[in-house]
Amino acid sequence: MKKLIPLLILTLLSLSLGAISSADLYKKLQSAYKGLSSYQANVSQSNYYPQLKKTITYTGKIYFTPGKMLMHFEKPNLQRLHIEAGQVTLYDALSNTIFTSAIQPQYGRMNPLEILQLYWDRSSVKLGKQKGDLVDVTLTPAKDAMLSSLSATINSKNGQVQKLSYKDAGGNTVSYSFSGIKLNGGISASVWKFSYPKDAQRIDQ
Repeated sequence: MKKLIPLLILTLLSLSLGAISSADLYKKLQSAYKGLSSYQANVSQSNYYPQLKKTITYTGKIYFTPGKMLMHFEKPNLQRLHIEAGQVTLYDALSNTIFTSAIQPQYGRMNPLEILQLYWDRSSVKLGKQKGDLVDVTLTPAKDAMLSSLSATINSKNGQVQKLSYKDAGGNTVSYSFSGIKLNGGISASVWKFSYPKDAQRIDQ
């Protein structure tokens, strides 16, 4: 039994030495996206609606440069969300409808890349399990009209967000999973161009 105690202490020490603090993880996160000129990745977005008890998952690409963001989904049907110059445009191919709306400046920054940075300092932060370089983290805002909680999986080595989900005040949850991430690689101008169908219905809000 006496031999087991030192072994247990060494094991606990090795685990603690391999762990990362929330402050260090935040520094990694900030460093990863500081001075970001472009971002692109494969993205899977799942929306859960508790009232309907239904989850809808979309897969496609995400593109981001300072001032504008695009999510272009191909499955299960074409959807295109474009934010630029204070306006959000959503095209839904299933209904062949284009929705446009002005967006307030504070919400224009709330994309998957920046949302953790926006909420980190205004939330209680709790680290979860760590598997290799991947660390789970949960943020609980003190008082927020929009979000009740956020959770993410962050690569502690390079600071990149691999997964992100947040729950709003109504219990609706949006989850993202990113892969094939490319930072500061430049984005082709053709990515931002899209020809909407001439017979698409337009709704301005």
